Amino acid sequence: MSSQRWAAAALIVLGLGAAGCNAPTSATGPAQEKPAKVEAIQGKSVKSVTLTDQAEKRVGVETTTVATAATGTVVPYQAVLYTPDGKTWVYTVAGTRQYVREEVTIANVGGNAGDEAFLSSGPKAGTTIVKIGLIELYGAELGVGK
Repeated sequence: MSSQRWAAAALIVLGLGAAGCNAPTSATGPAQEKPAKVEAIQGKSVKSVTLTDQAEKRVGVETTTVATAATGTVVPYQAVLYTPDGKTWVYTVAGTRQYVREEVTIANVGGNAGDEAFLSSGPKAGTTIVKIGLIELYGAELGVGK
């Protein structure tokens, strides 16, 4: 009876090993699509970032539009990105899951809880911009994690 158990166990182990032989490995399996495609934009120092559908969902990208204010335009303050050189930016929506960083000049920060950035220069009213996910877009644009 114990020899039958050993034989059964050996068949199970051999079966699992054979099943594993067909599983793709990172060296032989199909190449996975990168979550972001980064492309240079002719004449600009910034690059466009195009996310896959899955990457956009994982990042949780949310957008809003640039609004009109008495002094110019206004965006949610959370949509403003500060770079290490002190410049301020927003990410505009350039196409389906495609984003481009655009420099803005903040005239004032205000609103009910200081949650609005009033712009003296930047994208025009009605432009769709990113309000959640801009840090991830910036990291992708710079190649962080490569």
